[in-house]
Amino acid sequence: MQFLKDKRLAASVGWTYLKARKSQTIVAVASIAFGIMMYVSMVGFMTGLNDFTGNLIFNTSPHVRFYNTTEIATTSILDKANDNINIISHAKPKSSLLNLKDASVAIRQMQADPAVRVVSGVVSFQSFFHVGKSTITATINGIDPEAEDKMFHLKEKTLTGNYDQISAPADNIVLGHFLARKLNVQAGDNVTVTTNEGHSFNLKVAGLIKTGLMAIDEQQAYMNIATAQKMMGVPSSYITEIKLSLQEKEAAPVVKAKYSNLFTYHGSDYLEDNAVLLQGEGMRNIMSYAISITLLLVAGFGIYNILTMMIYDKMKEIAILKATGFSNKDVKWIFLTLALTIGIVGAIAGLIFGFLMAFGISKVPYKADMVVSMDHLPVSFSPSYYITGFLFGIITAALASYFPSRKASKVDPITILRG
Repeated sequence: MQFLKDKRLAASVGWTYLKARKSQTIVAVASIAFGIMMYVSMVGFMTGLNDFTGNLIFNTSPHVRFYNTTEIATTSILDKANDNINIISHAKPKSSLLNLKDASVAIRQMQADPAVRVVSGVVSFQSFFHVGKSTITATINGIDPEAEDKMFHLKEKTLTGNYDQISAPADNIVLGHFLARKLNVQAGDNVTVTTNEGHSFNLKVAGLIKTGLMAIDEQQAYMNIATAQKMMGVPSSYITEIKLSLQEKEAAPVVKAKYSNLFTYHGSDYLEDNAVLLQGEGMRNIMSYAISITLLLVAGFGIYNILTMMIYDKMKEIAILKATGFSNKDVKWIFLTLALTIGIVGAIAGLIFGFLMAFGISKVPYKADMVVSMDHLPVSFSPSYYITGFLFGIITAALASYFPSRKASKVDPITILRG
């Protein structure tokens, strides 16, 4: 009980010191509040931006994909006839189809894998869209519409028309939004498409899709896989790419290695396909945390300076307190109370203003023609950032008070009072 009384008395003295130097107290509180406000708002904005980018990646890119590549023939007939003669001149790719061997077997096995959520076989080929006398090159993806919708939510991204019209193997096609703009067509119009083999087809535009990535929306079109195989003149077993959506995206490298070795396919995962975007996410996190921590450290040094100056100003009062029975621990507690009060008040103010700032950022209109799902800046309001900011503010203040309080506790009352 006596301990509590002593601590209350020490806290009362500390509170008196705070009120006696209001301007310095306000500056210290403001510095902590500013640091936490910037931490909460910046981390919330950066995390919201990263979350939006991540969602955009996984709404347009599979976790794992398998494909064949065109390889250059580097071994000539002369190389095989005589090892001492090596002649390579204008080497050409090997004459091999891009279809995946035993694709139907691979798809069935992948569908049975508990780690795999969705499997989609795709036939992709370059084609020429004709607009008057002009020709635009784009990639047509023959897809399983149901599987692709489960993987990438294409129905939700259909701006006009009806995505379900490509569910049946009819001469319908869904165009990327920017590709349709180049072609100056709308849902319900017809387009003429020519394959690399020179076969022309008249297709009806079933709908327009906007994924959010311009590179896709101005270069991609979608149709039923059976229609694509018919246009290419290939059998139903012809598949150029297999896409996987996994239960846990972290398993992508393992799943890729497993089926690449099993079926001798080339494979890549979302980490490889989106390395630039993911690297940018990491850099944004580092920058936001570095700036926020720096601000809090600056605030901590401000508290340190204020407490140090206060000790020099209050030397005689501290000496009198010690002469009247205050112990070294009591003196330490006085200045710890000062710091914790500044830290708590500053942290609460910082959280309030940080939330208001983050809320204001989230209401800033942002209209980007290439992004379909964002009309305001993305901000995360995760409670973990607010808890971290509050604790960091208090810890910073407590650490800043250590050396000043230690110095105050070592004041010799006899020396000070003698002058």
